[in-house]
Parts: sequence; C-alpha cells; structure tokens
Amino acid sequence: MTLLDAFVKPCAYALMRVEQYMGARATPLKAQIESTLAWWALAGVESAITDQPVNWLTPKQPSPRAAQTRVLPGDTGFPDRLDDFHAYLAQAQTLPEGSWPGPRIMPAGPPAPSLMILVHAPDALATKHGAPLEGAGMSLLARLLRAVGLEPTDCYFATLSLVTPPGGMIDGAVVESLVARMRHHIGLVAPKSLMLIGDQANRALRPTGGLDTSGNLLFVNHSGGMVPAVAIAHPRLMQGQPMAKAEAWRLLRELVKGWGQ
Repeated sequence: MTLLDAFVKPCAYALMRVEQYMGARATPLKAQIESTLAWWALAGVESAITDQPVNWLTPKQPSPRAAQTRVLPGDTGFPDRLDDFHAYLAQAQTLPEGSWPGPRIMPAGPPAPSLMILVHAPDALATKHGAPLEGAGMSLLARLLRAVGLEPTDCYFATLSLVTPPGGMIDGAVVESLVARMRHHIGLVAPKSLMLIGDQANRALRPTGGLDTSGNLLFVNHSGGMVPAVAIAHPRLMQGQPMAKAEAWRLLRELVKGWGQ
C-alpha cells in the first residue's frame, strides 16, 4: 500500500466528486488536483511501503522491545566489581559519550589508593589510558604529587567522560548520567581521598548546598558513602597563573593531613 493510495488519492477523488456539481467552474479545480497527483507521484509516494493497509492517522505505539529495555529508577545496571566495570566501560555500546568521535581513554590505577584524581574528560591530545592530561599538564601534576610523597602510578586516574567532548565541554544533557556512573565508579575504587581537577569536574560532583567551601575540604558522595576531596584548577590554567598553582599546592597539603602524614 502506498501513501498515494492511502491518503492523497481518496482526498483527490472526493474533490473530483465536487466537480460534478460545479460544471464549467470546476475546470481550474480539476487541473489543480491532477497537478497535485502528478507531484506526489514524482516524489515517489506511489511506491509500495507495506503489503497491508495502514491507518496513517493512528498514533505509533512503543514497541515491546523498547518497553523491555527501559531501565527502572534506582537500577544503575553497572557491574559491582572494578574489573568488570572496566570491561563495561571499554566495550559498552550505549555509553552517553559513545557517539562522540575519538578514543576512549580508560581509567587506570590501583584500587583503594590514597588519592583518586578526576578530570571531566581527556584532553584532545591524550592517548594513554590512565593519563587524561596532555604532556605538560601531566608533568605539572606529577610535580605536585611528588611534593607530598606520591607518584602518579600511586594514584587512580579517571574521567567523567571517557571521550573528549566536542568543543571540550560536556553537554548538560549527559552530565547527570555521567555523574551517576562516576559515583558508582568512586565507590568501586574506594579511594582514601579525591582530587577534582578543573571547573567542570568540580561543579558536577561537589556538594550543592550553597555553602562556600573554599579553603576547606569537600566531601563527595558516592555509592559507598562519602570521601574527602579538594577541587583545584586545571593544569592549563595553573601553567599561566602562579597563584592558581599555589592554591592547588595549599589544598593538596590540607588533604594530605587526613592521611596521617
């Protein structure tokens, strides 16, 4: 059955019956109807699209498959073991950032570390798993960590989005799902403390009670409870602003005090 048969022709034939009662005055109407039918045929709607009659005015109903795959509220569907979660991040085809171009920069590091480091997304030039910042940024961060007795390999690195977002900013439409996934991720890693790098990671995960937490530790909620955290500027900003670097160093020292060092 075609759209031409299902909708256009019945309307046209109804108008043609009107012409029988209009006599000579119907000539312009007839010409318009024939022109319209010819246009629809040229557009291809005379081609069959189904073998069965179709009521084109009936609202489309959701398919049973769509109803079955809906995720129920509170059911995250995330694996509850860290290794399995890594495999999920590497292989899942339905990640919020899955349609963005670019490689997935996977998280890496030891479980239950003293420090988990979180960035909103990998830098555009990042290629190595567990190293989401470009070379100069990773070098600056490594110097900060060594000043408190840590090597980058002692820390667990992760990003809210595994893929660099178009334009560098994560679309607000996907932030909520990425944050929910990250809270589960933090719970699996079970770090002693957390470092949020950059404004986007800070705004996504920090408490939203309206309190001014500058100069104090934050406490970030995750699937296993809460973890103390600091929020520092992105290394790109610190490279050009010594005061931002000094503030990052001050906050990191505050965080270290909780490690008993």
